Amino acid sequence: MSRPYNFIKSIVKDNYELFKDVMTYEQAMETAVSNVLTPIDFSDIIHPTIAFTSKEEIKDLLITELQYEVNINQGIEAGEYHTLTDDQDHIPWYREKVAEERINFRFWKRYRKYLLNIKQWPVSTVNRLDEITDDIIERLEDPTVRNRAFDRRGLVVGYVQSGKTANFTGLINKAIDAGYKVIIVLSGMHKNLRSQTQMRIDEEVIGRDTSDQAQVKRIGVTTLPNEGYINVDTFTTQDDGGDFSRGFAQQVGGVQPGSDRPMILIVKKNVSVLQNLIRYFRESLDTLGDEYVLQTSEGESLLNNLPLLLIDDEADQATPNTRPPANDTGELDPTSINRNIRQLLNLFNQKAYVGYTATPFANIFMHHENEHSVYGKDLFPSSFIISMEAPSNYFGPVQVFGLNDSETERGLPIHITVDDASMPHSDFLPLRHRSTDVPNHIPESMKEAVKSFIISSAIRRLRGQGNKHNTMLIHCTRFNDIQDAIGIYVEEEFNRLREGIVNEDIDIIEEFRILFERDYVRITLQMGGLLNSWDEVRNNLKPAVLKMERRPHIINGTAGDILDYKNREGSGLSVIAIGGDKLSRGLTLEGLTISYFTRASTLYDTLMQMGRWFGYRTGFEDLCRIYTTNDLFSWYRHISTAFETLRKEFMEMSRQKSTPMEFGLRVLSHPDMMATNAMKMRHTTTLPLTYKGKLTETSSLSGDRSILVNNYNAVETFVQALSPFPMEEKENSYLWTDVPKETVISFLDSYISYRGAPASSTKRIIEFIEKQKEGDTTNDILDVWNVALASLRRGTQEGLVQIAGLDVKPFTRSIKEAFVNNRLFVKRIVSPGDEKVDFVTETTATSEELRKSLPRLNRPLITIYPLIIENFRATDAEPVEMLSLEKMPFGFAISWPNNDNLKESTYDINSVYEELEIANYD
Repeated sequence: MSRPYNFIKSIVKDNYELFKDVMTYEQAMETAVSNVLTPIDFSDIIHPTIAFTSKEEIKDLLITELQYEVNINQGIEAGEYHTLTDDQDHIPWYREKVAEERINFRFWKRYRKYLLNIKQWPVSTVNRLDEITDDIIERLEDPTVRNRAFDRRGLVVGYVQSGKTANFTGLINKAIDAGYKVIIVLSGMHKNLRSQTQMRIDEEVIGRDTSDQAQVKRIGVTTLPNEGYINVDTFTTQDDGGDFSRGFAQQVGGVQPGSDRPMILIVKKNVSVLQNLIRYFRESLDTLGDEYVLQTSEGESLLNNLPLLLIDDEADQATPNTRPPANDTGELDPTSINRNIRQLLNLFNQKAYVGYTATPFANIFMHHENEHSVYGKDLFPSSFIISMEAPSNYFGPVQVFGLNDSETERGLPIHITVDDASMPHSDFLPLRHRSTDVPNHIPESMKEAVKSFIISSAIRRLRGQGNKHNTMLIHCTRFNDIQDAIGIYVEEEFNRLREGIVNEDIDIIEEFRILFERDYVRITLQMGGLLNSWDEVRNNLKPAVLKMERRPHIINGTAGDILDYKNREGSGLSVIAIGGDKLSRGLTLEGLTISYFTRASTLYDTLMQMGRWFGYRTGFEDLCRIYTTNDLFSWYRHISTAFETLRKEFMEMSRQKSTPMEFGLRVLSHPDMMATNAMKMRHTTTLPLTYKGKLTETSSLSGDRSILVNNYNAVETFVQALSPFPMEEKENSYLWTDVPKETVISFLDSYISYRGAPASSTKRIIEFIEKQKEGDTTNDILDVWNVALASLRRGTQEGLVQIAGLDVKPFTRSIKEAFVNNRLFVKRIVSPGDEKVDFVTETTATSEELRKSLPRLNRPLITIYPLIIENFRATDAEPVEMLSLEKMPFGFAISWPNNDNLKESTYDINSVYEELEIANYD
């Protein structure tokens, strides 16, 4: 009886897990393999790409694969994630059904087993994927509630090449188990990316090879022990021409969506494909029974009780509407892709849209209130945004490029400077070249990069990675003719080196030795890698170069441009890939080791997506190289900083329990770059981050119980921390002087400001304070602070409360709007004269003039206000009522120096932030 290789590998892995705690690694692996293989004839084991000739060959492959996969996954920590949610009209459902065992997890359980036993994911990473996909699906709606309309819109943000596909694959498996009936994945703009995504879904959800419709060939999840094929309808295949067409759907029997089994479609973001889908589902309305068709009061027909999950991979590409909502002649239709996605969603009475991207700039810059009279609301992620951190073994922008002005994140020493290409006056492809600038040579830096690829491949063989995929990327231009020319000269150089290695040409071998001694010894030692001797490396150059494809693969949309990793899974594909746009988004280059990248862009998202070198390089990080110009390297470092700022923004929003609608998002501006396409940024404004000469106060406070308790404790801890500093007890306040900024920052870091008040955001304030010490020109204006604890006059004991052992009498402030969404809108907490508490001499100056005077000019003041809150009264005739809260609320105010030496940053902000900033900034 034949058995798939993955079936055998899965059982071996389970056996190894049983033995690993009671035996040495070698004994456990040997015992596991022998136990499984002994009763089986080698000819019964079927591998997709290898014809086995003996049981020993199978044993060697199993031990090699499992040894590599088990060892590289040691000590990996799963990434955290942060969530913003709007629960309006949302009914929690998922966790309750899980607890009551009302969901039969057939699809998810086999996917989990596949990740653990075949892909060899660490248990911690699979558990985190389980947790985060639980969180996402909980934020959708229960698809099994009959006739209940819902429309949820969300966004999941990850890093480039960090595992977003695995995340939405897990979500699809759980969604099918939970009862979603129609799954549509929009997988980018290019056919090779769509095919790549279809292959993943075939292996990890469907379990059938869709490239061969003539027979049901089980692959992936269905080859595991005790797992069978579960019926799924799909009209898309792995083939280049396998995108959705109505003709193909009709050819296979005119299958209609229904409740008996799920339908999965993997399609490009292409207007004609989307229009075909819309027509198919509209035609279904004519043939489906009343159970699945809803007639609205406006006379429209909707698909009903066939809940849709629409996953938009690379959601920032083509999806955002780049047209203004209106012009002088009236309302304008959205751009075609955006319009068709909205039309598709609008056909369903129950739908959920989840976008996935590593570069969310275009999505957060959508206007949050745009609604078209025909196509409805835009695709702004109004229901939730989830920001995923990468696992600890992720090789990402911060690790590679570092952060601006950071002492700890300086980047890895793998950047090799290119100064003979992509320069204003380069002989080879100057910075601004045209399609006619076809080169007649390649520069020396590119020739060196090819040598690096051969050396890295040889060392990977020494590290037991000889049967793993190994790729070099060359990306210099978007023009096909130039790519083809580069391919000719790269092939010529590669064959020169190949012949030199095979024939042991002394001069060519010496070129490799010099490069090894110059770069590899230094970088491997700096990064703590295993350093091989030159003799070991030299002896592996020949097998490494002989395994490589002799001709580079040109990936630009022409015939035969697919990198066939799948059919070389057992032995590994070793190849040089040259391309442009097709390589710049979504497409995974397996085992990418050397990147030669000189194509400039002025857009954050385009540059970041072009960074195919991000991903997982466990076991060969020190062998990776990025050949690029110094300008491009510095731009990437700036983008890394902007990305980390955005991620901190997500964390702060999550901490404040914000919704996407409530809190604006910012992105650092760069003098030469934009966050995304200008048309996608039409709803943004550039704003300086500066508090110079301003009075910042908490005009809105949170009434949330946990935040009140947190802030009460933060104030107590802060006041206690002030005890070493000079204090003056005044009639209506306490004043401490000469307080170092670290004490103030510690308080601000622990205090949670209200989510909808950007001007008083503690995270922004800390960022502004720390900005003063960044770069070459620093200042000490915000290094030392004065601190006041405000109080009413304490003439009597009545109404006194104690804060860290000090008597204070709280202020009464009334809220100016009804107490909803835990918002206490007090508008003003500062009284005239409060800013002068630390002035030695009297002054009549106010506002910005006051903040130009000493001591304020060089000494900020932060004042803490204990508060009693009077409830909102619509009219004076209503009785006065004090709100009963869990803990006393505290506000704060900062009087900032009006000093021209203070530094500022600038940010691009979306429409939500702009509205809040206008409302809240002093």
